[in-house]
Amino acid sequence: MSNATPHQKIAGGVAGCAGLLLAACSLNLAPAGFGPPSTPPAAVTPPAPSTISADQPTVDAEMLLLSLPTATPYPNDQLITIGRSVEGRELTAWQFGQGPVTLALIGGIHGGYEFNSVVLVEQLAETVRSDPGLVLPGIRLVMVPTVNPDGVARGTELEGRFNANGVDLNRNWGCGWEPESYWQDQTISPGPFPFSEPETLALRAYLLAMEPAAVIFYHSQFGAIFVGGCGEVGAASKWLGDLLSGATGYPNEVTFDYYEISGTADDWLDERGIPAVTIELTNQTDPELERNLIGLMALQCHFALNGSTGAGPVVTAQVESQCAGLKPYVPDQ
Repeated sequence: MSNATPHQKIAGGVAGCAGLLLAACSLNLAPAGFGPPSTPPAAVTPPAPSTISADQPTVDAEMLLLSLPTATPYPNDQLITIGRSVEGRELTAWQFGQGPVTLALIGGIHGGYEFNSVVLVEQLAETVRSDPGLVLPGIRLVMVPTVNPDGVARGTELEGRFNANGVDLNRNWGCGWEPESYWQDQTISPGPFPFSEPETLALRAYLLAMEPAAVIFYHSQFGAIFVGGCGEVGAASKWLGDLLSGATGYPNEVTFDYYEISGTADDWLDERGIPAVTIELTNQTDPELERNLIGLMALQCHFALNGSTGAGPVVTAQVESQCAGLKPYVPDQ
């Protein structure tokens, strides 16, 4: 691997539409030459979900689904809070750019147990914050480092996967929700009903308000891409998996069939016509910033160069400098 920084690798290269850029223009980015994902971690019995005590207030499910959290701006107007967790911790989102095309990057739905996904989104936000030129014309980037701050507070062991109610937040979404759900061969809690948890409710409301053109969820540790789709391969999302696979080198496995899953966020979004994929990092320690920054830039280039921002193809000096020399990430063998 080169010693150049991710910024240098993205900005460098020759002028003109070539390499990865041509593939992004044509969407012909089917993965090739990659092996199967890493073996899942050994099964461990998750902690039992906590019981909601009788003295806790109950909230009508329909009202929960309709309530929209108020975004609270921070002084720099780039970081807002979109809701709060069971234990009252803020769910924050970074926002960069003012374009009509919104791309959303979401980490940490499994809290501290997949903490490198939290670190990755924080690193992406810091990279863009320090170099605003990485946000292309017509694009707005929104980044939520963790949907599960209570799980982060519980640490990197299995307890940190769940929220403070013992619910797996990636089994709590409305598409294909089941009253009993699984992680590997273990039964886990999906919550008493879809969007029962304040964290999923807040993210749902935020994404609906933002109307994203594409959403990426970061997890670990399969080392692959999985496409959203409620009961079948998502028609809205397949192209997104292909594009990101070609840019990042993660194989696009398309469907997750290693064990039964239900009520996931990307499936729910795809069902609503919003392209969504899960990128699984290759382990639970490395945030893999470089390859995922390349993926983010390839996605922005796709929208800018295909005229998807509403103003026709945007080929400015900024777009040329960021897109012309963009090359796919080649994983170490």
